[in-house]
Amino acid sequence: MTDMQNTEGAVPKRIGKNIIWRGIALSALASILSGCCLPGLGRGAEISGSPAIYYRGRLEQTLAAPLARVHEASIEALKDITLPIAEDRADKLTAHLTSRYPDGEPVRIDLEALGDTRTRATVRVGLTGDKDRASYVLSRIKKYLTR
Repeated sequence: MTDMQNTEGAVPKRIGKNIIWRGIALSALASILSGCCLPGLGRGAEISGSPAIYYRGRLEQTLAAPLARVHEASIEALKDITLPIAEDRADKLTAHLTSRYPDGEPVRIDLEALGDTRTRATVRVGLTGDKDRASYVLSRIKKYLTR
């Protein structure tokens, strides 16, 4: 009878350890799949601080680079795509560039410093947004960040 009282309501040690390890493995997998991985893991960890998000016609991504460097890369990217820079404003916290594709679609790049080493880049192409073109512009910006 005392053996029954000791084990009643208790989880055997082996099952308890399995549950803990499964929980740790699931947590690690969820972190990796959501893009929250340790620095140095995953593609582009030296450039991308977070995955790109397309919302309401704007493509936004936090880049692991200071504002001045992302601003320079944005200028080089527009030149590389042969888009003329119509407007270029920058201060210590923000930068703003505008251009136009040959078909008249406007291109707008807004940059915001998030501390000394991170910058939020927002790209919008067209009045309602063109995800493919915005993705292309952002990819060219990231290309020039690696140089």
